[in-house]
Amino acid sequence: MSDITTALAYSTDSAGMHPSHTLAIKLRAIADAGFTQAELAFHDLEAYAEQEFPGYQKLDEHGSGDLDKLLQAADKVKKLCEELGLSILAVHPFSQFEGYEDTQKRATGYERAAAWLKVLKALNCQMLQVGSTPDASTSSDYDVIARDLRQLADEAAAQDPPIRIAYEMWAWGAHVNTWEHIWEVCKRVDRPNFGLCLDTFQICARAYADPTAANGLLQDPPEGSAILQLASSLKALAATVPPEKIFYFQISDGSRKVTPNALRKSAEEQGISPLYAWSNAWRPVPYMDAVCPRGGKESWGGYLPVLDVCEAVLKTGWRGPWSYEVFYEEDMSKEDPGVPAKWTKAAKDSHQLLVKYLKERGF
Repeated sequence: MSDITTALAYSTDSAGMHPSHTLAIKLRAIADAGFTQAELAFHDLEAYAEQEFPGYQKLDEHGSGDLDKLLQAADKVKKLCEELGLSILAVHPFSQFEGYEDTQKRATGYERAAAWLKVLKALNCQMLQVGSTPDASTSSDYDVIARDLRQLADEAAAQDPPIRIAYEMWAWGAHVNTWEHIWEVCKRVDRPNFGLCLDTFQICARAYADPTAANGLLQDPPEGSAILQLASSLKALAATVPPEKIFYFQISDGSRKVTPNALRKSAEEQGISPLYAWSNAWRPVPYMDAVCPRGGKESWGGYLPVLDVCEAVLKTGWRGPWSYEVFYEEDMSKEDPGVPAKWTKAAKDSHQLLVKYLKERGF
């Protein structure tokens, strides 16, 4: 690893979206590209369990289902990773958990968490990523949100070995959707095993970009322009977040290849916010046009200032694991056996460029 990164991971759900892109194929592509860690998507693990155990029943919101079979599948995945020289950085995404006032809904969340923690143990993984809830029916009170996450952190710390919780802001989160928000929650949780997952896309999606605008940028932000708004946010991030509270850092770009009207239509059809629809389908690796050029003059459309976000995170003093989490549905969803290797290699080449440019900036 370079002196900028301590470990390098790639997310399994970023290595192909077609059913033919099985977890085993994706993990092998991640290892072959030179990554030492994988970030494991829970739905990829369940797809593997369905493959191994026909008739497998997925876990529900209570964590009920064929848990024993899922644990067997997790053990097989752990052994496969060991054979490939990979470790599992984190499992994601544990979501729609925090902030419920209804006691039954809270109890349901903890039942699901208990099942997931067993899965992490079977995988020999010591980090669970929690995405900020998009459920608007939850409380907006950060003390209530922190109450739930503190209990989750305590239950995770009681595991053997202990598990850390990495809280990520989702740009479409109902009440927590910026780095400032997750830091406020983190301070209230106040547990050593509870920290942040920062993400270049999620930060830019709130402080710089608006994919529903004609120019792709925030309109009339408080600082006067998108670039000044992001600069202000990143300056504060670099001066505010203690490095030990950043558990890992996710990397991706955002694309302007989707028109505002097409994005709105897609979001409406799925019943989700435009930012969520954008995140699910239009996130190439940084410098994708350089590391994996398309035919003719066609571009992947990346336009976010990823390098600036990386610089701000490093200015905190943090050095830790980077994980590439990218989604480009029109390409990844093809029934093409070359997709996993194509995207994992592109991410590794992209990372080398990022490190080069960061070193040019003095890191």
